[in-house]
Amino acid sequence: MKKYIRNILIVTILLLPQTLLLAQEKSNSTLDPVDYLSIGARNCFSSFFSGKRAFVGTGAGGQFGYRIAKNFNSHYFADWIVSNVANLAQRFDFHSGFSMMPEVISAPAGKNHISLFPLAGICIDYTKLSVTTGKTKAQSPRFVERYSFACQIGFGATLPVSNRLDISLEAHYMLHIGTCVGINLLDNNEVQLLQMQPGGNVCLEGHYVLALSMDFKLFKL
Repeated sequence: MKKYIRNILIVTILLLPQTLLLAQEKSNSTLDPVDYLSIGARNCFSSFFSGKRAFVGTGAGGQFGYRIAKNFNSHYFADWIVSNVANLAQRFDFHSGFSMMPEVISAPAGKNHISLFPLAGICIDYTKLSVTTGKTKAQSPRFVERYSFACQIGFGATLPVSNRLDISLEAHYMLHIGTCVGINLLDNNEVQLLQMQPGGNVCLEGHYVLALSMDFKLFKL
């Protein structure tokens, strides 16, 4: 009997470290994504309006993701977007901010579940308008720039490709608050850039951004 108990104790002592490691691995499993930090890359498409014209820009960026709760994710992103203005000028936009994303629907898609969510957040932005091939109107600068603050709202969807890899599609409407900058396209390929002097009226400018991103889960915090 004593020999039997001794053998049981020996086996238990030998298996205990492996049992603890398996338990720790399970608690850190990507099947439970809460508290996971992820890193990803983004492709962006943006549209803005100048007068009656609409212009589309493309760009790229990166982001970090943090899963706050089982059904609540967040993204912290930075984008650089370039828009071609009638082949006469360019617009550059840099966005840096975050989005809060509470998941409201989780629908099956094959072996995985696609999550649908609204999103809201804020960002700090830099915008630059510059004349490229166009003629500069008399007394008009070659470029104007501004910094602004923006609020954003939208919706999106996330599809898990694997336990560690997610693909997300997000549609944002961004409302910029800052000094006024503008561009007028005149006859004979002339371009007029406008900028309100510091201390002037504050302008509101809205535009749409569509972002396609891929995120890889790194580790739990």
